[in-house]
This record gives sequence, C-alpha cells and structure tokens, in this order.
Amino acid sequence: MIVSLIAILVLFLLIILQMPISFSLFIVGFAGIWYLKGFDVANSVIHLAPLSGVISSDVAALPLFILIGAFALSAGIARDGYTAARLWLGKLPGGLGVATVAASSVFAACSGSSTAGAVTMGKLAIPEMRQNRYSDTLSVGACGAGGLLASMIPPSGMMVLYGLATGESISKLLIAGIIPGAILVLAFSFGIIAIAKIKPSAAPVVKETYTWKEKFGALPKTWGVFAIFGTIFFGIFTGFFTATEAAAWGALIALILLVIRTRKGFFKSFVSSCVESASITVSLLFLVLGAYVFSKLLVFAGLPGMISSTVSDLNLSPIIIMLGILATYFILGMFLDGVTMLLLTIPIYYPIITDLGYDGLWFGVIVVAMIEVGMVSPPFGIVAYSLKSIAPEIDIFRIFKGCMIFMVIQLVIVILLLIFPDMVMWLPDLMSN
Repeated sequence: MIVSLIAILVLFLLIILQMPISFSLFIVGFAGIWYLKGFDVANSVIHLAPLSGVISSDVAALPLFILIGAFALSAGIARDGYTAARLWLGKLPGGLGVATVAASSVFAACSGSSTAGAVTMGKLAIPEMRQNRYSDTLSVGACGAGGLLASMIPPSGMMVLYGLATGESISKLLIAGIIPGAILVLAFSFGIIAIAKIKPSAAPVVKETYTWKEKFGALPKTWGVFAIFGTIFFGIFTGFFTATEAAAWGALIALILLVIRTRKGFFKSFVSSCVESASITVSLLFLVLGAYVFSKLLVFAGLPGMISSTVSDLNLSPIIIMLGILATYFILGMFLDGVTMLLLTIPIYYPIITDLGYDGLWFGVIVVAMIEVGMVSPPFGIVAYSLKSIAPEIDIFRIFKGCMIFMVIQLVIVILLLIFPDMVMWLPDLMSN
C-alpha cells in the first residue's frame, strides 16, 4: 500500500514537472516493480508491454479511427456540416448555437477527438456567432459542448481505449454510445434554446433567411458523414464487421471523400493527414504502454485487491460506491487529460464495479461521460484551453463559465444513465453476436 501511494505521488510530481505522461508512467512503473520484484521481473514487464499492449487486431481500430478524423477534417466535412446545420437551424432561438452542436455531432461521427472537435467547430462558429452579437459565454460554451460529443458518438477513441483496458467488446462499446450521444445532442440543443428564450440578448435572432433550394442544396455535401457513420454502425451492429474492419472501411470511405474534395491538392492533404494521425497514434500507444507498466506495479503492490476488499468491508450501498468513484473523475479532470484519467483509473475501478454486480459495458459509457465533464472543468480543462488557443481575445474565465453551463447538463444526463441503464444497454443487447 505504501509503495502504491509513493508511486502515485511521484507520478503526479513528474507530471507537474511537465515530464511527458507516458514516460512518467514507464519510469515510475519500472522503478516500483524493480523495488518490489527485482530487476529481472521489471525488465520482463517492459519487454512484454509492447506484445500485450499493442500487438492486437483490436488495437488497429484506434489508429484507423484517428485516420478517419484526419481525412474527414482535410476534406472539409466540418465546414459542410456547419453550413447545412446553419441553413436549417439558424432561425431557431439560439439557432447558431444549436447549429454548432448539430454540426459537432456530424463531425463527431467521423472523429473521436474532443479537442479536435471543439477547435474545429470553434474556428467555424465563434466568429459567426460573435458577428451576430451572440454572447462570448454562449458561443464558446456551445463549441465546448459540441466537442465533447466526439468521445461518446462512434467512432470514439475513448471507447476503444476502455475496451483495450478492460477486455470489454469494443464493438458493443461503440454501439452503446449512440443513444447517450443522441440524448446529449438534444439536451445541449434544448439548453441553448432555453438560454436564448430566457436571455434573448445572449443569442439574437439571425436576420438572414434562406430559400428551400439553398437548404436542400446544402444536404448533398454531407453524404460522406452518413456514409462513414452508416458503414461503421450497420457493419458493427449486424455483426458483419468487427470494430477494426468497420474502422478500415470507414477510413477507405474517408479517403475517397478526400480524393473527391481536394483533387489537385490531394497529395498534400493526404500526407499531412497521415502524419497528423500517426503522431496522435504514437502518443496514445505510448500512453497505453506506460499505463500497462504502471498498472502492473499497482497489481504487484496489491492496491486493486486492497481497495476492493476495503470497499466490501464498508458495507455501503453499491450506488453510493458508484457515485464516489464517479466523483473522482470530476476531481481528476481538473488536473489530467481524459486518456490519462481513463488509463490510470480503470485498472483499479473496473474490478470493483464488476464485483458490485454492475455491467462493465454500461460502466464504460458512464466513465466516458464523466471524463467528458472533467475535460471542461476548471482549472485545467483541456477543451476549455483548446478553445482559448483559437479565441485568445476571450477571457479564460468566460470560457470556463460557458463550458460549465453544459457541464451541468451533462451531469444531469449522467444521472439519467445511472437511473435508466437501458438507455445504454438497449442497442448493444440487440446486436448480433
């Protein structure tokens, strides 16, 4: 127990000192195992980490999903989605904010990155909302909320990582996020409409009007999104594709879309997309490997078993324990990014949750939803600071204020998912085995 606590403290110290998190995990994990089990065991864990951590067909889904997002971004899917959403939804109360959330859900169906979603939509939507005299708080809040959808709506890199860390079916995890993701889109949209009704000055009505020809004319440009999402959803749902195969087909469709959209500039866009996705993939895989080594240290130190037995001895209601675990994500989100939170906590929490009788698949969706909350919570919410990087003129406190409006909405949805687990489990239960 003492070794585990010292290791965790040293890890946080190294992170505070800005050492890369993956290397911090490797160093602390290796040193701790060496101390407990000797150099030979620590050395064998280091050698086995790549074999068990990344040599798997399931792991291949992660870089392919990232590649889909890179191709889709270069092909201008976000811009086309926002244009179509603005034409159809712009006249609603808070219409530009609603259009931003709708377009974010479209981009989320091609990209599994929350920060990429928030930044991409922020570049498109914030200038237009400011031009239409929307409050900065609502503008950045809508972009931040939209960005969070990428972690829930497939293809979600966070769901893939959870599946790799726990052994849960990645295919079912991806499908499980669809209904909660749709509910979040509706909840965020109704939240924006409510704000516009209560405080009209925060979201003035857009004066421009558009013809039906213009509205329907914008829809064909969004075909690529529905082709990618439809292939992934129906392929996985029917059991025709594994998650990795669906990711490969989605990447092929995104590549075709890139060819059609860029034409003469294809080669440059293709190379930059591949380089970007490779860079992100390598960073994530190093995190996965570092987390593997660190989790082995915790297992050797007996921390998961000790926590599990302690929790059992407390004789608390399972729901109280669940709420306590979820609360830690809110706290950790103030200091860590989503991937690090997931990889550090799941080896400890997953055995506890399953021992309590909860479904690991359902818990995965709840965890991802809470990690999304952490990504906008002050003082270090990564999505908020990503928005600050593209809108430096907006005060960071105003950005956090805008994001926290939607953070409260998301917490309400988490409570609903706790009360009604069928909202998560219905689609996975219908899947072909």
